[in-house]
Amino acid sequence: MILEKKAKKPFRFYTSSVLIEIIGKKAHHLKEFIKILKEIDDTSIFFHVHHSFREYHFAPGEYSNDFARWIEEDLEESRLAERIAAINIRDFESLNALRDRLVEIIEEHLENAVEIRKAPAGREFYFLRNTTIVMPTKYEVHTLNEFMKSLQQVGMRSLYYHFFDARLRLGHKYNDFSYWIEENLGYKDLADKIEKLDPYFMTMDELKDKIIQLCKEKERSKRLGFLGTLKIVNQVLRNK
Repeated sequence: MILEKKAKKPFRFYTSSVLIEIIGKKAHHLKEFIKILKEIDDTSIFFHVHHSFREYHFAPGEYSNDFARWIEEDLEESRLAERIAAINIRDFESLNALRDRLVEIIEEHLENAVEIRKAPAGREFYFLRNTTIVMPTKYEVHTLNEFMKSLQQVGMRSLYYHFFDARLRLGHKYNDFSYWIEENLGYKDLADKIEKLDPYFMTMDELKDKIIQLCKEKERSKRLGFLGTLKIVNQVLRNK
């Protein structure tokens, strides 16, 4: 029997709910939009970039962030919308850095713009933000096998919290899963593989399945490694 490695510290799965708030700021065109973008707090930027992933189990479409969608659908600035949508959010470890990049792209566009297009009446961009309420789940795990089983049980909002919130809104370098697996189980190879998964190009269900698959592969390699070591030991004993 192969004894499971026990973590230094257990992992507690958390989930979250959000309260969405209208902050009283709206933009009719890009000049108003960029002025507000420079001033709003980080929670508003996080909301508009991520809420589609939280609310849907399926891929939210070509323009997953609200900024790009408004620029495309209501201002009809397709080229700018594509540039905003093409930003790789995984390149940023802080929301301020993401804000700076958004501002840079829009300012470049405005410098070369022939006209400043205005959104139709009723289609202005309304800035929102959310307050996150974090709650512990009943799932606390000590081993990789327990982690896999619990991950299959927790809801998508728990997965969202540990994978999206941890990296950008909370300013962590890694997602919570990779951090715990490396720091408390010592499986750096597995932690790196999970961290390399790009959650912005798959559904939440696909992300969960990928993480579980990587964990199963790690368990399988551990088992094969143990059996290989056991075989060598038996050969040595037989040769004595």
